Amino acid sequence: MDWLLLDPAHLHTLLAQTPPAQPPTPNSSELDLLRKQLDFLTSENARLTADFTKRLELITQSNKDLSDSFKTFVDTMKFVLVIFGFLGGAIAFIFGKNLDDAKKVARDAIRQEVDSHVTTLVQTEIENVKRTLQRERVIRNTIVHYYLPNSPQRPNEFKLLQARGFRDVRFPKDLRQLQSSVGKQTPEDLLNVVILDLENWLTPTQQSFSTLINPDRDTQAKSQIDPLLDILSSSTVLVVYVRATVNYLYTLSHDRYITPANNPITLLGMVADAAYVAAGDRAL
Repeated sequence: MDWLLLDPAHLHTLLAQTPPAQPPTPNSSELDLLRKQLDFLTSENARLTADFTKRLELITQSNKDLSDSFKTFVDTMKFVLVIFGFLGGAIAFIFGKNLDDAKKVARDAIRQEVDSHVTTLVQTEIENVKRTLQRERVIRNTIVHYYLPNSPQRPNEFKLLQARGFRDVRFPKDLRQLQSSVGKQTPEDLLNVVILDLENWLTPTQQSFSTLINPDRDTQAKSQIDPLLDILSSSTVLVVYVRATVNYLYTLSHDRYITPANNPITLLGMVADAAYVAAGDRAL
């Protein structure tokens, strides 16, 4: 164990001669990694700085725009208040600071406008009533002759016409009675409308006209229409009541007033229109 007993001076000499430990030298890959990390941190710091600068500029501009808008609003309100003040002063000057005069002027203006509007409405309604009364006067001055050949039975359509308000609705039993009825009219009676009912008519063979087909339908219609036209004046309107299409009607002269009606509703309307046509023809 004598080798452990060293002289301190000798030990110090040994330690001084021992070279110090050197730190490890980094290799090239580690240097590249550190350089890349440093570059990334530098670029990211620059990007964040630029983004922050843009946001700061945007906030600054928004605050400036808001401040300008508020200033414009305040200036506008000042101008409006000035205008109101001027108008208030002008009104006070014009009306001698008496609001009763202003209210009176407003009431008069409103009353005048309402009176004008009401007058226009009343005049329009009066004209409508006049036209309605004129049409009804024509109806009341019209005599309807309902002709259903060879039938003593009055159909339901005849009763509907009676309820319409014509001066009279007559039911001649044959052409001779129809001619006599139409010929008895005085000038005061003015108007005549004749209805030829083929819809409810039974032919001489007791066949319903509505079941006929052409050419028999047109032949039978012609046998009834032509004798009527021979005894009626050109100013008398003839309404042919039939649901089926009668082609013969469209071959007749345009100088005669002839129109078809294919159901009870159109029959009532057509007879009323026929009365207006007869009245118009009489006024020519």
